[in-house]
Amino acid sequence: MTCESRPTLLRKYVLKSLTLCFLLAWVHLSYAQGPGRAYFEKGENFRKQSKCKEAIDSYNQAIRQEPSNYKYYFMMAKCQLQLKYIEEAKNSLEATVEYQPKFTSAYSLLAKIYKGEEDYDQAIYNYEQAARWSSDKRKKIQYELLLVNLLIKQDREEEARRHIESARKLDPSNPKVLFYVGEIASKNENWEDAKRAYEKALASDQLKNKSPSEQAKYYYQLGVARNNLGDNTGAKRAWGKANFGPYKKLIEAEMAQNSHVHYYKIAVGYYLNGEYDESERHVNEALNLQRNFSSAYLLKAKIAQKRGNNAGAVDSYLEAIGQEKSPARRSKLYGLMAKLQLRNGDAYGALNSLDKAMQTYPKSSPTYLPMKARAEYDTGDYAAAAQTLSALLQANTDPKSKAKHNFMLGMALTKMGDYEQAESAFTRAMVGPYKLAAKEELNKLKNK
Repeated sequence: MTCESRPTLLRKYVLKSLTLCFLLAWVHLSYAQGPGRAYFEKGENFRKQSKCKEAIDSYNQAIRQEPSNYKYYFMMAKCQLQLKYIEEAKNSLEATVEYQPKFTSAYSLLAKIYKGEEDYDQAIYNYEQAARWSSDKRKKIQYELLLVNLLIKQDREEEARRHIESARKLDPSNPKVLFYVGEIASKNENWEDAKRAYEKALASDQLKNKSPSEQAKYYYQLGVARNNLGDNTGAKRAWGKANFGPYKKLIEAEMAQNSHVHYYKIAVGYYLNGEYDESERHVNEALNLQRNFSSAYLLKAKIAQKRGNNAGAVDSYLEAIGQEKSPARRSKLYGLMAKLQLRNGDAYGALNSLDKAMQTYPKSSPTYLPMKARAEYDTGDYAAAAQTLSALLQANTDPKSKAKHNFMLGMALTKMGDYEQAESAFTRAMVGPYKLAAKEELNKLKNK
């Protein structure tokens, strides 16, 4: 077998290149000679002259000739937006992605429109599609970050975390990505993770060359993280580099709150060691310095519970709820209060708290259904308990949980006089610790 000479290989390469160029030219020529092309070019000329109404007429003529050409719809949407024909623009963009499902610019524009209308679910969906189909790494990261921003504002932290991880895989040292990594960690009070993210961002080459005013938000958040870790000196050092624009007032507010966080942390230490008098003394010091401090009221509730003062604990929970801004955390506090009320035999109070928990943050509802069923059962509302338990059983696949819910359902149905359905529930409850009790109830039913 002989090797081909260099000139022969060169001729073959040139021939292949010319063939490829011919094919591309042919495709372009075919597109240029499409039946709607002339109207489209006319529309483009009108658009560039800011004659949007005339442009839209021309685009519509182009579409009549070529109904499936996505570019015609997209350019028409741009003109419709300039004229503030919002619904028409949305329809044109929907048509764009119908004919070209991977056209990221259309999804991005749709997301922007829906965001302006505060239709955040639709904005999130369209940014997700833009991120999914984008082949440009920089734009893909941009879409992921826009998603994270929206999701955090909607208290959808788990989804935000998934998108920030996608962005981080694309560019692990990107300071904008790391900023959101830190923000999510901060919202969950994972201050060590937050600190590392902000420090890594500030050490990146992309941020090192930025102006101090552009670095300010990173230094401000780094100061917050350090402060919450008890590193007051490090916090002040970071804040010293963030003294720009809106961060000045934020830093002043953080500095003013510095002392109350200090007393709170001391109180936590005493609480964990069972020194409830000392813990309460320090948490009261924290509240004297900062009244709207929900974490301190929550600690007071826990101290009251440890002392058996359930009424005092409920009062402190209510104070904590009143100071908490996050709907998800308010819901959690209502849930904790309901748990205490159930344990204390106040089933009606527990039901009220659970209703508020689910109203405050509807996504928490599945978490609270088992407690709600228990509270309904304890108030004697067996029909409501049976309905809640049936909903739980449809959603739950864990055998132990199903046995537990079936046993309570059987008891509720027995008290309602529905013995046939009760028998079915007890039969399904014969698993694990409920097996013998369910068998006992089945024996009782045979005598009825």
